[in-house]
Amino acid sequence: MKKYLPASLAVTMLLAFPSAAQDPGPPSDFPGLSGLPLGGAGPRPPMGKFQYPESKPAAQQPDAKVLSVMTPQQKAATFMKNVKVTITDKYLLVESDGIPNHPHADFPTWYNPNRILKQDYHFKIPLNPQFAEKTTKTPFGPIGVAINGIPFYNPYNAQGRDAVMGPNAEVFDSCCGHPDQMGRYHYHKYPTCINNPFKDEPGKHSVLIGWAFDGFPIYGPNGNDGKPPKDLDANNGHIDAEHGYHYQCTEKFPYIIGGYTGVVDFSNFEGPQVFGNPLQPPGGR
Repeated sequence: MKKYLPASLAVTMLLAFPSAAQDPGPPSDFPGLSGLPLGGAGPRPPMGKFQYPESKPAAQQPDAKVLSVMTPQQKAATFMKNVKVTITDKYLLVESDGIPNHPHADFPTWYNPNRILKQDYHFKIPLNPQFAEKTTKTPFGPIGVAINGIPFYNPYNAQGRDAVMGPNAEVFDSCCGHPDQMGRYHYHKYPTCINNPFKDEPGKHSVLIGWAFDGFPIYGPNGNDGKPPKDLDANNGHIDAEHGYHYQCTEKFPYIIGGYTGVVDFSNFEGPQVFGNPLQPPGGR
């Protein structure tokens, strides 16, 4: 069964966005997108692999239990049955067709001309995450994967503006997703339909909703006391004794993650099934 976003609600959403002063503006750069026109015009980058900055472990690392509080088997078990997961010595290998397992709008719609198309995703989630020397910015396209196999995107639209709030915000369906030009259904913000019915228990930590490509888990918005934590870093992450280092979704920018705290596996950004045709501008709709 598909859910539709009422036109009146969508119009209300468009009219209710806060002022442009709250829009952080386009990021200064994106890894692997040097020379890529965000708006789709201008010179195109050459064919071939994108170049990413090197991601190195920091000299000082927290205790291993803080960095990885779950066994490989527990991590694999977080994914839903529509996702294939294989455990290796270093990774969770995640395979997904990118088709949402929850209700979604009947795309294309009046606000999005793209269709949801079947994908061939192969993602690698590091089993033993490490803090990096410095934050790595998130590129366009998939930056992590939800437990239902749908990718997370960074907080920007294709023009490098805030995709969720403000005058340049995009419209999402009732489950907080939409497809891009390549038919890749994705989330820019906290997806409300991954677990259905989706309810966090009062007074408890939010459930795990997915994984970033540096190997750290992503949870919903509430901390151990059932309220949004106040000690999140710039990447939307923090440490607690039960969950180790993890990211948490927020109502405000950057919504899911603001950057990678850990060492990133850049192989997730290579290949047509993940990054798409390098002659096409990847990213939001």
